Amino acid sequence: MLPPRALQRPTHIDNHLLKLAAVFLSLALTACTQSQTSAAPTEEPATTTQEPQSLKEKTAPQPAAAEVKSFPIDTFYTLLVAEVAGIREHYDIALANYYRQAEITKDAGVAARATRIARFLNARQAALDSAQLWVELEPQSADAQLALTVELALAGNLHRALIHAAKTLQLGGDPPMQSLAATAIGHEQLTAQAKREFARLAEDYPLNDEAVLAYAMVLRTEQKFTRALSLVHRVQERHPNQLDAPLLESHLLVDLGRRQEAIALLERLVGIHPSESPLRLQYARLLIREDLALARQQFAELVRQSPEDGNLIFSLALIQYETDQADEAKMLFTQLIELQQHESAAHFYLGGIAEKSGDFSSAVKHFRQVGPGSDYVEAITRGTELLASLGRHNSNREWFATLRKKHPSQEEHFYLMEVELLRKSGEADAALQRIEEALKINGGSGRLIYTRALLHDELGNTQQFEEDLRILLERDPNNATALNALGYKLIDDKSRHAEAYRLISRALELEPEDPAIIDSMGWIEYRLGNYAAAEKYLRQAMDKHPDHEIAAHLGEVLWVQGDREAALRIWRRGLLLNPHSKLIPAAMQRLQIKESLEQHASDH
Repeated sequence: MLPPRALQRPTHIDNHLLKLAAVFLSLALTACTQSQTSAAPTEEPATTTQEPQSLKEKTAPQPAAAEVKSFPIDTFYTLLVAEVAGIREHYDIALANYYRQAEITKDAGVAARATRIARFLNARQAALDSAQLWVELEPQSADAQLALTVELALAGNLHRALIHAAKTLQLGGDPPMQSLAATAIGHEQLTAQAKREFARLAEDYPLNDEAVLAYAMVLRTEQKFTRALSLVHRVQERHPNQLDAPLLESHLLVDLGRRQEAIALLERLVGIHPSESPLRLQYARLLIREDLALARQQFAELVRQSPEDGNLIFSLALIQYETDQADEAKMLFTQLIELQQHESAAHFYLGGIAEKSGDFSSAVKHFRQVGPGSDYVEAITRGTELLASLGRHNSNREWFATLRKKHPSQEEHFYLMEVELLRKSGEADAALQRIEEALKINGGSGRLIYTRALLHDELGNTQQFEEDLRILLERDPNNATALNALGYKLIDDKSRHAEAYRLISRALELEPEDPAIIDSMGWIEYRLGNYAAAEKYLRQAMDKHPDHEIAAHLGEVLWVQGDREAALRIWRRGLLLNPHSKLIPAAMQRLQIKESLEQHASDH
């Protein structure tokens, strides 16, 4: 929408402002055929791994200045007021007045001025509307066609953008074809029709570098790397100092498995053009896998050249973090927070640095400032685990309560996170209390009921454990998880082995590839005396999911069958998977085995 207010005749305007505005107005209206201003939109189009030029207007060959058009006094006054508003930085008023008069007068110069103001303000809809009006009024203007091309691309209308890009080329203009291609690729708008249009424009305008390189980008998406490279080389032969071409060439060389050639090319170009950031950035990215120290140097130079570029600072900070340069990384992450760029990620990594240094309180403060995103859950997990290790359970309770209030749709998830943390901290009773609290809010949650069942089992409340699982099975008799959990528990009761077998068999029918259920079947077969069947199931479970509990079961089955060396080997493997396993020593104690696994390990 256009700004609603338009400045009416004021009671007083400074004379010097009126004179200055009149001059500006005269210049603006007599320059309707001049090139667009260079003010670029803040909303950049999507980019690919190549850094093409941004969507911007380029100067196109124009005829001599058009004849000045006379305006009614009210129109002239409204435009004069718009210029005064612009001088006073009331740009919304300037835009509203110019757009209104462009519609009234149908004058291309006024429409062009409205377009420039809208683009300067990043008023995307106003810029699009003004550019469309400008093209309607002056269809043979390359600048008008270019402005509309850019605005349509930013609005996501690639099909129409390409139509007006073609018209711009016909009129001798130079539309940002690489940016159009990058936008299409980034937003998955590269349809078959769009591909054909890029190909046609490259064929019709073989001397236009933008059109040729854009088509090379399209060919790259089709994995036609060799053909794309030939187009790039054609541009380079014609314009050796053109830098977009070698940048795209470096990507294509990597695509073709010629990574070292790409690095050598970029190293040479960075030496010739040290201030060209896109070249150095691509060079630095390729070096990350080859020479991290050199990559760090390149990113440091990029940051020196652009000291407030948050993306570059963040990249350098990550390299410093990964190479254990904690002090340098801390300084850079702190700088990001001061610049208000990548703040959440910066707090996440500062929390990690503080955690590594043993400053748990500072780590928690940083983790608490991480916002929703890829690091959010991990920050909460690590922060609450640190608080638990410090015995600050009340702080954790307050944190989780805040999270549940902040994210009501995730309330159950945060209850489960808190319960798991309490359980791991040895606070099973407190965990059970928290589950009961959650069930008062959502008593029908199967996940909460199942979690409560597991807590009852851990606390030795066998009856309550079975009751919860029965509730779940009443709701869904085909709940394989509940069937397996209850069946596995009943194995401990010899009088209920038949029932345990039925439950586990049904679970296995429902989920025949689940290693936990296969392990349960192996274990009940063992307890029923079917050793061969038990071994078969337990080996299958161990193959699917190597785990110390399965190893404990399989080792016991092997031992009772007399294959003691195999049993010891599988137990040793289980201890490697979990050195703190209590199940394997328990199995050995149950079998009255006095041999030391360490002794047997030294014998082999």
